[in-house]
Amino acid sequence: MARVIKAPAVALATILLFTLPLFSKSKEVLLGEKAFSRGAHDTAKKHFEQAIENGDESGDPRFYIGLILEARRQYAESIPYFRAAAERPMQKKFRKAAYWKLVILCRQAKLYGEALRNIERLEEMGEKSEIFDKIRFEAENYQGRRDYKGNEHIRKAVALEKEYNERITNGDAAEDLGELIERIIAEYKLAIQQDARWKEYRWKIARYYEKLRRNNEALEVYRQIWEDGGDAGAAYKLGYFARKAGRYQDALTYFAAALEKDIEDPQMKFYLRYNAAQANYGLARYPEAFTHAKAARRLANELELKKKTLQSLKRVFCLSAVTNGKDDEEYCKFSKKEESAVFLNLLAMKRGIAAKTYDKAAIHATKIYEKPAVDEEENSATLPAYAMSDLPVAIGVLFRTEKYRAVLDLTERFRSTLETNADYYGWRAVSRFALKEYGSAVVEFEKLKKPTPSQMNLHLIALAHMGDFGSVKSKAAVYLKNAKAKDKLVANFRKLKVYEPLRREKDFESWLRSLTNQNATAKPEIQE
Repeated sequence: MARVIKAPAVALATILLFTLPLFSKSKEVLLGEKAFSRGAHDTAKKHFEQAIENGDESGDPRFYIGLILEARRQYAESIPYFRAAAERPMQKKFRKAAYWKLVILCRQAKLYGEALRNIERLEEMGEKSEIFDKIRFEAENYQGRRDYKGNEHIRKAVALEKEYNERITNGDAAEDLGELIERIIAEYKLAIQQDARWKEYRWKIARYYEKLRRNNEALEVYRQIWEDGGDAGAAYKLGYFARKAGRYQDALTYFAAALEKDIEDPQMKFYLRYNAAQANYGLARYPEAFTHAKAARRLANELELKKKTLQSLKRVFCLSAVTNGKDDEEYCKFSKKEESAVFLNLLAMKRGIAAKTYDKAAIHATKIYEKPAVDEEENSATLPAYAMSDLPVAIGVLFRTEKYRAVLDLTERFRSTLETNADYYGWRAVSRFALKEYGSAVVEFEKLKKPTPSQMNLHLIALAHMGDFGSVKSKAAVYLKNAKAKDKLVANFRKLKVYEPLRREKDFESWLRSLTNQNATAKPEIQE
Protein backbone atom coordinates (compact mmCIF):
# COMPACT_ATOMS: atom_id res chain seq x y z
CA MET A 1 0.00 0.00 0.00
CA ALA A 2 1.54 3.32 -1.02
CA ARG A 3 1.99 5.95 1.62
CA VAL A 4 -0.16 9.04 1.05
CA ILE A 5 0.47 11.22 4.09
CA LYS A 6 2.88 13.91 2.90
CA ALA A 7 3.63 15.73 6.18
CA PRO A 8 6.55 14.04 8.03
CA ALA A 9 5.42 12.42 11.25
CA VAL A 10 8.42 13.87 13.12
CA ALA A 11 7.51 17.40 12.06
CA LEU A 12 3.96 16.94 13.30
CA ALA A 13 5.22 15.55 16.60
CA THR A 14 7.55 18.54 17.02
CA ILE A 15 4.53 20.82 16.67
CA LEU A 16 2.74 18.75 19.28
CA LEU A 17 5.61 19.09 21.73
CA PHE A 18 5.47 22.87 21.70
CA THR A 19 1.72 23.44 21.58
CA LEU A 20 -0.01 20.92 23.84
CA PRO A 21 -0.26 21.99 27.52
CA LEU A 22 2.54 20.20 29.35
CA PHE A 23 0.90 20.33 32.76
CA SER A 24 -1.83 17.97 31.62
CA LYS A 25 0.52 15.23 30.39
CA SER A 26 1.66 12.22 32.34
CA LYS A 27 5.34 11.49 32.93
CA GLU A 28 5.29 8.59 30.47
CA VAL A 29 3.80 10.74 27.71
CA LEU A 30 6.48 13.41 28.23
CA LEU A 31 9.23 10.80 28.08
CA GLY A 32 7.65 9.31 24.96
CA GLU A 33 7.52 12.70 23.22
CA LYS A 34 11.19 13.35 23.93
CA ALA A 35 12.15 9.94 22.56
CA PHE A 36 9.92 10.49 19.51
CA SER A 37 11.52 13.86 18.76
CA ARG A 38 14.94 12.13 18.74
CA GLY A 39 13.62 9.52 16.32
CA ALA A 40 13.81 6.75 18.96
CA HIS A 41 10.45 5.32 17.97
CA ASP A 42 10.79 1.98 19.75
CA THR A 43 11.54 3.68 23.06
CA ALA A 44 8.80 6.25 22.46
CA LYS A 45 6.24 3.55 21.69
CA LYS A 46 7.05 1.74 24.96
CA HIS A 47 6.52 4.93 26.95
CA PHE A 48 3.21 5.67 25.21
CA GLU A 49 2.02 2.08 25.75
CA GLN A 50 2.95 2.34 29.42
CA ALA A 51 1.01 5.60 29.71
CA ILE A 52 -2.09 3.85 28.34
CA GLU A 53 -1.57 0.90 30.68
CA ASN A 54 -1.30 3.35 33.60
CA GLY A 55 -4.75 4.70 32.77
CA ASP A 56 -3.96 7.77 30.65
CA GLU A 57 -7.31 8.60 28.99
CA SER A 58 -6.06 11.42 26.75
CA GLY A 59 -5.66 11.12 22.99
CA ASP A 60 -1.95 12.02 23.03
CA PRO A 61 -0.25 8.61 23.51
CA ARG A 62 -2.63 6.93 21.07
CA PHE A 63 -2.05 9.60 18.42
CA TYR A 64 1.73 9.18 18.69
CA ILE A 65 1.51 5.40 18.43
CA GLY A 66 -0.62 5.90 15.32
CA LEU A 67 2.10 8.12 13.84
CA ILE A 68 4.79 5.54 14.63
CA LEU A 69 2.83 2.69 13.03
CA GLU A 70 2.01 4.83 10.01
CA ALA A 71 5.69 5.73 9.58
CA ARG A 72 6.45 2.00 9.55
CA ARG A 73 3.80 1.52 6.84
CA GLN A 74 1.66 -0.48 9.25
CA TYR A 75 -1.39 1.40 8.03
CA ALA A 76 -4.08 -1.06 9.11
CA GLU A 77 -2.57 -1.24 12.61
CA SER A 78 -2.43 2.56 12.91
CA ILE A 79 -6.14 3.11 12.23
CA PRO A 80 -7.42 1.90 15.66
CA TYR A 81 -4.95 4.24 17.40
CA PHE A 82 -5.97 7.30 15.37
CA ARG A 83 -9.60 6.32 15.97
CA ALA A 84 -9.05 6.05 19.74
CA ALA A 85 -7.12 9.34 19.78
CA ALA A 86 -9.88 11.22 17.94
CA GLU A 87 -12.46 10.00 20.46
CA ARG A 88 -10.46 11.22 23.47
CA PRO A 89 -9.56 14.62 24.95
CA MET A 90 -7.08 16.49 22.73
CA GLN A 91 -6.68 20.00 21.42
CA LYS A 92 -9.12 20.67 18.61
CA LYS A 93 -6.41 21.09 15.96
CA PHE A 94 -4.92 17.68 16.79
CA ARG A 95 -8.27 15.94 16.95
CA LYS A 96 -8.81 17.39 13.49
CA ALA A 97 -5.44 15.93 12.43
CA ALA A 98 -6.52 12.51 13.74
CA TYR A 99 -9.75 12.68 11.72
CA TRP A 100 -7.77 13.60 8.60
CA LYS A 101 -5.51 10.58 9.15
CA LEU A 102 -8.60 8.37 9.44
CA VAL A 103 -10.16 9.80 6.28
CA ILE A 104 -7.03 9.14 4.21
CA LEU A 105 -6.15 5.75 5.71
CA CYS A 106 -9.72 4.44 5.62
CA ARG A 107 -9.99 5.55 2.01
CA GLN A 108 -6.84 3.58 1.22
CA ALA A 109 -8.22 0.54 3.03
CA LYS A 110 -11.56 1.01 1.24
CA LEU A 111 -13.32 1.41 4.60
CA TYR A 112 -15.59 3.95 3.01
CA GLY A 113 -18.26 3.91 5.70
CA GLU A 114 -15.76 5.06 8.32
CA ALA A 115 -14.07 7.48 5.92
CA LEU A 116 -17.43 9.18 5.27
CA ARG A 117 -18.24 9.42 9.00
CA ASN A 118 -14.93 11.15 9.63
CA ILE A 119 -15.51 13.50 6.71
CA GLU A 120 -18.76 14.53 8.40
CA ARG A 121 -16.88 15.23 11.64
CA LEU A 122 -14.31 17.35 9.81
CA GLU A 123 -17.06 19.31 8.07
CA GLU A 124 -18.72 19.91 11.44
CA MET A 125 -15.36 21.34 12.58
CA GLY A 126 -15.33 23.73 9.60
CA GLU A 127 -13.00 21.80 7.26
CA LYS A 128 -13.55 22.01 3.49
CA SER A 129 -11.79 20.04 0.76
CA GLU A 130 -12.40 18.84 -2.79
CA ILE A 131 -11.18 15.42 -1.70
CA PHE A 132 -14.36 14.97 0.36
CA ASP A 133 -16.55 14.85 -2.76
CA LYS A 134 -14.05 12.54 -4.48
CA ILE A 135 -14.23 10.08 -1.59
CA ARG A 136 -18.03 10.25 -1.61
CA PHE A 137 -18.02 9.45 -5.32
CA GLU A 138 -15.62 6.53 -4.78
CA ALA A 139 -17.79 5.23 -1.93
CA GLU A 140 -20.89 5.28 -4.12
CA ASN A 141 -19.13 3.30 -6.84
CA TYR A 142 -17.27 0.88 -4.57
CA GLN A 143 -18.56 -2.70 -4.73
CA GLY A 144 -21.35 -1.67 -7.04
CA ARG A 145 -22.98 0.87 -4.71
CA ARG A 146 -23.61 2.97 -7.78
CA ASP A 147 -25.98 0.22 -8.86
CA TYR A 148 -27.89 0.09 -5.56
CA LYS A 149 -31.50 1.07 -5.95
CA GLY A 150 -32.04 4.57 -4.60
CA ASN A 151 -28.54 5.80 -5.46
CA GLU A 152 -29.96 8.88 -7.14
CA HIS A 153 -31.70 9.83 -3.87
CA ILE A 154 -28.43 9.57 -1.95
CA ARG A 155 -26.82 11.91 -4.48
CA LYS A 156 -29.66 14.41 -4.10
CA ALA A 157 -29.48 14.21 -0.29
CA VAL A 158 -25.70 14.79 -0.30
CA ALA A 159 -26.13 17.82 -2.59
CA LEU A 160 -28.86 19.23 -0.33
CA GLU A 161 -26.67 18.66 2.73
CA LYS A 162 -23.88 20.60 1.07
CA GLU A 163 -26.29 23.48 0.53
CA TYR A 164 -27.44 23.21 4.16
CA ASN A 165 -23.85 23.34 5.50
CA GLU A 166 -23.01 26.33 3.31
CA ARG A 167 -26.05 28.24 4.55
CA ILE A 168 -25.21 27.43 8.17
CA THR A 169 -21.63 28.64 7.54
CA ASN A 170 -23.05 31.87 6.07
CA GLY A 171 -24.99 32.52 9.27
CA ASP A 172 -28.44 31.02 8.65
CA ALA A 173 -30.09 29.47 11.73
CA ALA A 174 -31.04 25.78 11.60
CA GLU A 175 -34.63 26.60 12.61
CA ASP A 176 -34.96 28.75 9.47
CA LEU A 177 -33.93 25.88 7.19
CA GLY A 178 -36.83 23.54 7.99
CA GLU A 179 -37.95 23.07 4.40
CA LEU A 180 -34.42 22.19 3.28
CA ILE A 181 -34.03 19.70 6.15
CA GLU A 182 -37.35 18.09 5.23
CA ARG A 183 -36.08 17.55 1.67
CA ILE A 184 -32.85 15.94 2.97
CA ILE A 185 -34.80 13.56 5.20
CA ALA A 186 -37.18 12.67 2.36
CA GLU A 187 -34.33 11.78 -0.03
CA TYR A 188 -32.58 9.55 2.50
CA LYS A 189 -35.88 7.84 3.33
CA LEU A 190 -36.60 7.15 -0.32
CA ALA A 191 -33.14 5.61 -0.77
CA ILE A 192 -33.60 3.28 2.22
CA GLN A 193 -37.08 2.31 1.07
CA GLN A 194 -35.67 1.27 -2.30
CA ASP A 195 -32.65 -0.57 -0.89
CA ALA A 196 -32.14 -1.47 2.78
CA ARG A 197 -28.37 -1.43 2.28
CA TRP A 198 -28.55 2.35 2.66
CA LYS A 199 -29.80 2.01 6.26
CA GLU A 200 -26.55 3.47 7.64
CA TYR A 201 -28.09 6.85 6.75
CA ARG A 202 -30.76 6.43 9.42
CA TRP A 203 -28.40 8.22 11.80
CA LYS A 204 -28.57 11.29 9.57
CA ILE A 205 -32.36 11.10 9.43
CA ALA A 206 -32.62 10.94 13.23
CA ARG A 207 -30.26 13.87 13.73
CA TYR A 208 -32.13 15.99 11.21
CA TYR A 209 -35.39 15.20 13.02
CA GLU A 210 -33.74 16.50 16.18
CA LYS A 211 -32.81 19.72 14.38
CA LEU A 212 -36.51 20.08 13.54
CA ARG A 213 -37.32 19.30 17.22
CA ARG A 214 -39.50 16.39 16.12
CA ASN A 215 -38.15 14.17 18.86
CA ASN A 216 -40.79 11.44 18.64
CA GLU A 217 -39.82 10.77 15.03
CA ALA A 218 -36.12 10.87 15.93
CA LEU A 219 -36.80 8.40 18.73
CA GLU A 220 -38.45 5.95 16.38
CA VAL A 221 -35.40 5.99 14.11
CA TYR A 222 -33.00 5.54 17.04
CA ARG A 223 -35.15 2.62 18.22
CA GLN A 224 -34.78 0.95 14.80
CA ILE A 225 -30.99 1.44 14.91
CA TRP A 226 -30.80 -0.01 18.44
CA GLU A 227 -32.98 -3.01 17.67
CA ASP A 228 -31.10 -3.77 14.44
CA GLY A 229 -27.53 -3.50 15.64
CA GLY A 230 -27.38 -2.78 19.38
CA ASP A 231 -25.56 0.52 18.84
CA ALA A 232 -24.63 2.11 22.21
CA GLY A 233 -25.11 5.59 20.76
CA ALA A 234 -28.70 4.79 19.84
CA ALA A 235 -29.34 3.38 23.34
CA TYR A 236 -27.99 6.59 24.84
CA LYS A 237 -30.32 8.69 22.69
CA LEU A 238 -33.32 6.56 23.67
CA GLY A 239 -32.39 6.87 27.33
CA TYR A 240 -31.77 10.60 27.10
CA PHE A 241 -35.18 11.35 25.62
CA ALA A 242 -36.86 9.02 28.13
CA ARG A 243 -35.19 10.91 30.99
CA LYS A 244 -36.30 14.27 29.62
CA ALA A 245 -39.86 12.93 29.44
CA GLY A 246 -39.70 11.83 33.10
CA ARG A 247 -39.69 8.11 32.23
CA TYR A 248 -36.70 7.44 34.48
CA GLN A 249 -36.97 3.66 34.67
CA ASP A 250 -37.06 3.36 30.88
CA ALA A 251 -34.09 5.71 30.67
CA LEU A 252 -32.05 3.60 33.10
CA THR A 253 -32.82 0.44 31.13
CA TYR A 254 -31.28 1.99 28.01
CA PHE A 255 -28.32 3.52 29.87
CA ALA A 256 -27.50 0.16 31.46
CA ALA A 257 -27.66 -1.57 28.07
CA ALA A 258 -25.32 1.04 26.56
CA LEU A 259 -22.83 0.78 29.44
CA GLU A 260 -22.56 -2.97 28.83
CA LYS A 261 -21.04 -2.16 25.43
CA ASP A 262 -17.33 -1.56 24.84
CA ILE A 263 -17.34 2.24 24.57
CA GLU A 264 -14.12 4.02 23.64
CA ASP A 265 -15.48 7.57 23.57
CA PRO A 266 -15.07 9.16 27.06
CA GLN A 267 -17.61 11.85 26.18
CA MET A 268 -20.22 9.19 25.53
CA LYS A 269 -19.27 7.51 28.82
CA PHE A 270 -19.66 10.85 30.61
CA TYR A 271 -23.13 11.57 29.26
CA LEU A 272 -24.31 8.05 30.03
CA ARG A 273 -23.14 8.34 33.65
CA TYR A 274 -24.39 11.90 34.03
CA ASN A 275 -27.88 11.09 32.74
CA ALA A 276 -28.00 7.87 34.76
CA ALA A 277 -27.25 9.93 37.88
CA GLN A 278 -30.10 12.30 37.04
CA ALA A 279 -32.56 9.48 36.36
CA ASN A 280 -31.67 7.60 39.56
CA TYR A 281 -32.03 10.77 41.61
CA GLY A 282 -35.39 11.38 39.98
CA LEU A 283 -36.43 7.96 41.32
CA ALA A 284 -34.97 8.79 44.77
CA ARG A 285 -32.36 6.05 44.31
CA TYR A 286 -29.68 8.06 46.02
CA PRO A 287 -26.84 5.48 46.32
CA GLU A 288 -27.08 4.67 42.60
CA ALA A 289 -27.27 8.37 41.73
CA PHE A 290 -24.09 9.03 43.72
CA THR A 291 -22.22 6.14 42.06
CA HIS A 292 -22.98 7.45 38.56
CA ALA A 293 -22.41 11.11 39.50
CA LYS A 294 -19.01 10.25 40.95
CA ALA A 295 -18.02 8.44 37.74
CA ALA A 296 -19.29 11.36 35.62
CA ARG A 297 -17.32 13.84 37.73
CA ARG A 298 -14.13 11.84 37.19
CA LEU A 299 -14.69 11.72 33.42
CA ALA A 300 -15.54 15.43 33.28
CA ASN A 301 -12.02 16.33 34.39
CA GLU A 302 -10.71 15.26 30.97
CA LEU A 303 -13.43 16.78 28.79
CA GLU A 304 -14.40 20.17 27.43
CA LEU A 305 -18.00 20.60 28.61
CA LYS A 306 -20.48 23.47 28.70
CA LYS A 307 -20.61 25.42 31.94
CA LYS A 308 -24.29 24.63 32.53
CA THR A 309 -23.61 20.90 32.07
CA LEU A 310 -20.82 21.02 34.67
CA GLN A 311 -23.07 22.99 37.02
CA SER A 312 -25.91 20.51 36.62
CA LEU A 313 -23.52 17.63 37.29
CA LYS A 314 -22.28 19.42 40.40
CA ARG A 315 -25.85 19.73 41.70
CA VAL A 316 -26.75 16.08 41.35
CA PHE A 317 -23.35 14.98 42.68
CA CYS A 318 -23.58 17.17 45.78
CA LEU A 319 -27.20 16.30 46.56
CA SER A 320 -26.58 12.57 46.23
CA ALA A 321 -23.30 12.83 48.16
CA VAL A 322 -24.98 14.58 51.10
CA THR A 323 -27.85 12.09 51.09
CA ASN A 324 -25.36 9.21 51.26
CA GLY A 325 -23.31 10.79 54.06
CA LYS A 326 -20.38 11.67 51.76
CA ASP A 327 -20.62 15.45 51.59
CA ASP A 328 -17.68 17.07 49.77
CA GLU A 329 -17.80 20.55 51.29
CA GLU A 330 -14.81 21.85 49.33
CA TYR A 331 -16.27 20.87 45.95
CA CYS A 332 -19.89 21.57 46.91
CA LYS A 333 -19.66 25.32 47.29
CA PHE A 334 -22.26 27.36 45.44
CA SER A 335 -22.72 31.07 44.78
CA LYS A 336 -26.00 32.65 45.86
CA LYS A 337 -25.77 34.92 42.82
CA GLU A 338 -25.45 32.05 40.34
CA GLU A 339 -27.61 29.34 41.96
CA SER A 340 -31.36 29.20 42.39
CA ALA A 341 -32.96 29.52 45.83
CA VAL A 342 -34.69 26.20 45.15
CA PHE A 343 -31.43 24.31 44.95
CA LEU A 344 -29.63 26.14 47.77
CA ASN A 345 -32.46 25.53 50.23
CA LEU A 346 -32.77 21.93 49.12
CA LEU A 347 -29.06 21.32 49.73
CA ALA A 348 -29.21 23.10 53.11
CA MET A 349 -32.24 20.98 54.10
CA LYS A 350 -30.45 17.75 53.25
CA ARG A 351 -27.36 18.87 55.14
CA GLY A 352 -29.58 19.60 58.13
CA ILE A 353 -31.07 16.12 57.92
CA ALA A 354 -27.59 14.57 57.67
CA ALA A 355 -26.54 16.49 60.80
CA LYS A 356 -29.84 15.58 62.53
CA THR A 357 -30.60 19.27 63.09
CA TYR A 358 -34.20 18.80 62.04
CA ASP A 359 -35.51 22.23 63.08
CA LYS A 360 -32.91 23.87 60.84
CA ALA A 361 -33.73 21.43 58.04
CA ALA A 362 -37.44 22.28 58.41
CA ILE A 363 -36.76 26.00 57.99
CA HIS A 364 -35.12 25.31 54.64
CA ALA A 365 -37.86 22.82 53.70
CA THR A 366 -40.46 25.59 53.98
CA LYS A 367 -38.37 27.83 51.70
CA ILE A 368 -37.43 25.34 48.98
CA TYR A 369 -40.50 25.85 46.85
CA GLU A 370 -41.29 29.50 47.64
CA LYS A 371 -40.36 30.63 44.14
CA PRO A 372 -40.93 29.01 40.74
CA ALA A 373 -38.11 26.60 39.96
CA VAL A 374 -36.26 26.87 36.67
CA ASP A 375 -34.55 23.84 35.19
CA GLU A 376 -31.28 25.44 34.01
CA GLU A 377 -30.42 22.49 31.77
CA GLU A 378 -33.69 22.78 29.87
CA ASN A 379 -33.91 26.62 30.07
CA SER A 380 -37.56 26.35 31.07
CA ALA A 381 -39.69 27.13 34.10
CA THR A 382 -40.24 23.53 35.11
CA LEU A 383 -39.54 21.79 38.36
CA PRO A 384 -36.17 19.97 38.07
CA ALA A 385 -36.17 16.22 38.63
CA TYR A 386 -33.98 16.54 41.70
CA ALA A 387 -36.51 18.88 43.31
CA MET A 388 -39.45 16.59 42.57
CA SER A 389 -37.81 13.52 44.08
CA ASP A 390 -37.06 15.38 47.32
CA LEU A 391 -40.59 16.72 47.86
CA PRO A 392 -41.44 13.73 50.10
CA VAL A 393 -38.22 14.34 52.05
CA ALA A 394 -39.29 17.93 52.70
CA ILE A 395 -42.75 16.74 53.76
CA GLY A 396 -41.16 14.22 56.14
CA VAL A 397 -39.04 16.90 57.82
CA LEU A 398 -42.07 19.16 58.25
CA PHE A 399 -44.15 16.32 59.73
CA ARG A 400 -41.31 15.42 62.08
CA THR A 401 -41.12 19.00 63.39
CA GLU A 402 -44.96 19.25 63.51
CA LYS A 403 -45.13 22.10 60.98
CA TYR A 404 -48.43 20.94 59.56
CA ARG A 405 -49.45 24.31 58.13
CA ALA A 406 -46.20 24.31 56.14
CA VAL A 407 -47.12 20.87 54.81
CA LEU A 408 -50.46 22.21 53.61
CA ASP A 409 -48.88 25.28 52.02
CA LEU A 410 -46.22 23.22 50.31
CA THR A 411 -48.73 20.74 48.97
CA GLU A 412 -51.16 23.35 47.68
CA ARG A 413 -48.41 25.28 45.92
CA PHE A 414 -47.44 22.32 43.76
CA ARG A 415 -50.76 20.58 43.46
CA SER A 416 -51.16 21.42 39.76
CA THR A 417 -47.59 20.26 39.06
CA LEU A 418 -48.19 16.96 40.78
CA GLU A 419 -51.31 16.27 38.77
CA THR A 420 -49.30 16.10 35.55
CA ASN A 421 -46.19 14.24 36.75
CA ALA A 422 -45.56 10.54 37.21
CA ASP A 423 -45.63 9.61 40.90
CA TYR A 424 -42.62 7.39 41.61
CA TYR A 425 -42.39 7.91 45.36
CA GLY A 426 -45.91 8.25 46.79
CA TRP A 427 -45.89 12.01 46.79
CA ARG A 428 -49.42 12.35 45.46
CA ALA A 429 -50.82 10.19 48.25
CA VAL A 430 -49.05 12.24 50.91
CA SER A 431 -50.24 15.50 49.33
CA ARG A 432 -53.87 14.32 49.34
CA PHE A 433 -53.51 13.33 52.98
CA ALA A 434 -52.05 16.73 53.91
CA LEU A 435 -55.00 18.44 52.20
CA LYS A 436 -57.36 16.17 54.18
CA GLU A 437 -58.70 14.64 50.97
CA TYR A 438 -58.65 11.24 52.62
CA GLY A 439 -60.64 9.37 49.99
CA SER A 440 -58.26 10.45 47.22
CA ALA A 441 -55.30 9.76 49.51
CA VAL A 442 -56.47 6.18 50.08
CA VAL A 443 -56.80 5.61 46.34
CA GLU A 444 -53.21 6.77 45.84
CA PHE A 445 -51.87 4.77 48.79
CA GLU A 446 -53.42 1.63 47.33
CA LYS A 447 -51.31 2.12 44.19
CA LEU A 448 -48.02 1.94 46.09
CA LYS A 449 -46.39 -1.47 45.70
CA LYS A 450 -43.74 -0.90 48.37
CA PRO A 451 -44.97 1.79 50.80
CA THR A 452 -42.55 3.18 53.36
CA PRO A 453 -43.35 2.92 57.10
CA SER A 454 -44.52 6.56 57.08
CA GLN A 455 -46.78 5.91 54.09
CA MET A 456 -48.23 2.84 55.84
CA ASN A 457 -48.98 5.00 58.88
CA LEU A 458 -50.69 7.74 56.86
CA HIS A 459 -52.67 5.17 54.86
CA LEU A 460 -54.18 3.70 58.04
CA ILE A 461 -54.93 7.16 59.46
CA ALA A 462 -56.67 8.17 56.21
CA LEU A 463 -58.84 5.03 56.36
CA ALA A 464 -59.71 5.82 59.98
CA HIS A 465 -60.72 9.39 59.07
CA MET A 466 -63.12 7.87 56.55
CA GLY A 467 -64.56 5.59 59.25
CA ASP A 468 -63.51 2.47 57.35
CA PHE A 469 -62.20 0.50 60.34
CA GLY A 470 -62.69 -2.82 58.57
CA SER A 471 -60.07 -1.75 56.03
CA VAL A 472 -57.91 -0.38 58.87
CA LYS A 473 -57.81 -3.84 60.41
CA SER A 474 -57.13 -5.69 57.18
CA LYS A 475 -54.35 -3.30 56.18
CA ALA A 476 -52.89 -3.32 59.70
CA ALA A 477 -52.57 -7.11 59.45
CA VAL A 478 -50.26 -6.55 56.50
CA TYR A 479 -48.38 -3.46 57.68
CA LEU A 480 -47.65 -4.73 61.20
CA LYS A 481 -45.49 -7.45 59.67
CA ASN A 482 -43.04 -4.72 58.72
CA ALA A 483 -40.46 -4.53 61.52
CA LYS A 484 -39.61 -0.90 60.82
CA ALA A 485 -43.25 0.21 60.86
CA LYS A 486 -44.57 -1.90 63.75
CA ASP A 487 -43.64 0.26 66.76
CA LYS A 488 -44.93 3.45 65.16
CA LEU A 489 -48.24 1.87 64.15
CA VAL A 490 -48.84 0.22 67.54
CA ALA A 491 -48.14 3.50 69.39
CA ASN A 492 -50.60 5.38 67.20
CA PHE A 493 -53.32 2.71 67.52
CA ARG A 494 -53.15 3.15 71.30
CA LYS A 495 -53.04 6.95 71.43
CA LEU A 496 -54.36 8.81 68.38
CA LYS A 497 -57.87 10.22 68.71
CA VAL A 498 -58.82 9.05 65.22
CA TYR A 499 -58.55 5.42 66.42
CA GLU A 500 -60.87 5.96 69.41
CA PRO A 501 -63.75 3.92 67.82
CA LEU A 502 -61.33 1.05 67.28
CA ARG A 503 -60.14 1.10 70.90
CA ARG A 504 -63.77 0.89 72.14
CA GLU A 505 -64.13 -2.53 70.57
CA LYS A 506 -63.96 -5.32 73.18
CA ASP A 507 -61.42 -7.37 71.33
CA PHE A 508 -59.08 -4.41 70.56
CA GLU A 509 -56.25 -5.54 72.85
CA SER A 510 -56.43 -9.19 71.85
CA TRP A 511 -56.58 -8.19 68.18
CA LEU A 512 -53.52 -5.98 68.52
CA ARG A 513 -51.58 -8.59 70.53
CA SER A 514 -52.40 -11.27 67.99
CA LEU A 515 -50.78 -9.16 65.28
CA THR A 516 -47.76 -7.93 67.23
CA ASN A 517 -47.15 -10.36 70.12
CA GLN A 518 -46.40 -7.27 72.19
CA ASN A 519 -47.28 -6.44 75.79
CA ALA A 520 -50.49 -4.42 75.74
CA THR A 521 -49.08 -2.01 78.30
CA ALA A 522 -46.25 -0.81 76.06
CA LYS A 523 -45.54 2.89 76.50
CA PRO A 524 -47.48 4.86 73.87
CA GLU A 525 -45.75 7.31 71.58
CA ILE A 526 -47.30 9.44 68.87
CA GLN A 527 -45.43 9.29 65.60
CA GLU A 528 -46.47 10.60 62.22
